Amino acid sequence: ALHGAADPQALLKQWHQSLQVGGFVMFSCLGPDSARELREIYQALGWPPAGHQLTDMHDWGDMLVETGFSEPVMDMERITLTYETPERLLQELRELGRNFHPARFGALRGRAWKKQLLQVLAQRLPRQADGRLALTLEVVYGHAFKAQPKIRVNALSAVSEQDMRAMLQGARSKS
Repeated sequence: ALHGAADPQALLKQWHQSLQVGGFVMFSCLGPDSARELREIYQALGWPPAGHQLTDMHDWGDMLVETGFSEPVMDMERITLTYETPERLLQELRELGRNFHPARFGALRGRAWKKQLLQVLAQRLPRQADGRLALTLEVVYGHAFKAQPKIRVNALSAVSEQDMRAMLQGARSKS
């Protein structure tokens, strides 16, 4: 659900707060190349976007670091899904989620529009050798650790006795 979060940075902060130092977060989400064929069709027809803009894996890595995670590792892969009919493709897309794009069509579409969409998908979507319609999903994978909190040091810095003991005990347990 990370790719569908309205405020993914806030969700990452919740994850960070839930973990102990040294804890590990691992996730997967959809990336920006997901349903690119469908996006291209919508754009060519002048329709509002088929889906909200998804976050690139490099940006996820940056957000993890900004949130306080360390040693993020990101990867991605593209998976091609195939469908016998445009109807089955639309059914699965509805099951996967919804369109969060701020410029999405705000009302209900009619039967005539759906009929046109099905015809366009049948004509314009790429097909596999066996004739099945193809749609690409980009899956982004990531993991990172919750790092020891960093203490900001200025010309004059104050560290509580409790924080100093915690830092010293952490250093002893590593040796």
